[in-house]
Amino acid sequence: MAITVKLGFVPLIDCAIPLVAADMGFAAAEGIDLALERESSWASLRDKLAFGLIDAAHILAPLPLAMHLGLAGIPPVAMAVPMALGRGGNGITVSTDLYGRMQAADPAAMERPGLGTAIALKKVILADRAAGRPLLSFASVFPFSCHHYELRRWLLAGGIDPSTEVNLGIIAPPRMAESLGAGWIDGYCVGEPWNSRAVMRGTGKLVATKQDIWPDSHEKVLGLRQRWLADNHDLTLSLIRALTRAALWADAAENRQALAALLAEPRHLGLPVEIIAAALAQPGTAPLFHRDGATLPRPNIAREIMREMMAAGQWPPQIPAADDVWRPDIHHAAFSHSHR
Repeated sequence: MAITVKLGFVPLIDCAIPLVAADMGFAAAEGIDLALERESSWASLRDKLAFGLIDAAHILAPLPLAMHLGLAGIPPVAMAVPMALGRGGNGITVSTDLYGRMQAADPAAMERPGLGTAIALKKVILADRAAGRPLLSFASVFPFSCHHYELRRWLLAGGIDPSTEVNLGIIAPPRMAESLGAGWIDGYCVGEPWNSRAVMRGTGKLVATKQDIWPDSHEKVLGLRQRWLADNHDLTLSLIRALTRAALWADAAENRQALAALLAEPRHLGLPVEIIAAALAQPGTAPLFHRDGATLPRPNIAREIMREMMAAGQWPPQIPAADDVWRPDIHHAAFSHSHR
């Protein structure tokens, strides 16, 4: 009899691995009934995971660290990350109006990929300051997210102080493109397909990608409570095997059209399939699901994330590193000879 595992996700391209595991039979082959629960925001996903309303989550890589140490707006919850759910997928998009101003301010900088575009933004900011205009507003998806740190990295590369020269806010991923189109923000950092959504609508322009800014970082991970892991060790190994085989399937070029159709379904992302397909093919923002060890949670990446949290003023220096959160040993155990 299959064992039910409740797994929460936020509608993004990189939720593909658990969706594929559930729909393509990889979870069932491991004796798991993978019950997917769609959440509209990272805050609601955090709360459900923290209080045991779901067993596992497709979650922002920095968030389990923040939850573990009680930095995420809730009491500390001992967390474990036994698997990464891919790399890449993020981009920075600005409004077409701001893009035009950046192009006029420094055409040469706009010809440079990724970080160079922030130099043009700096010139726009200086012109606005001289004219007495209000600060430009940018959004990321959550304070404890690689999006937040990548947006900061991009701004800093252009000589822009993220704390004083722009307004930074938080918007849930599905609301990003609409907020940009309405003029409520001037730019954002988000995962696909919410960059492609604005680009295809003609309301935004992609100016940098995760590949430009932080190419080797994990983007989403499998987040578990340590207590649940301890009570369900063998089940966790089965879940990792199912998700890893789903990641291999999702990375195969011949499966991309089927993957786009699966993600586009109303119960998942609920977007036109052509937007999903375009996002999966977009150079620089298309996620990497399995290749190059993308599913292995690497402790050096956890330490890099910790340093970014410190730079953002989120991780007080006196708090020790949470080295016990990232668990590559569990990932390895799922594929050891004794568990095959």
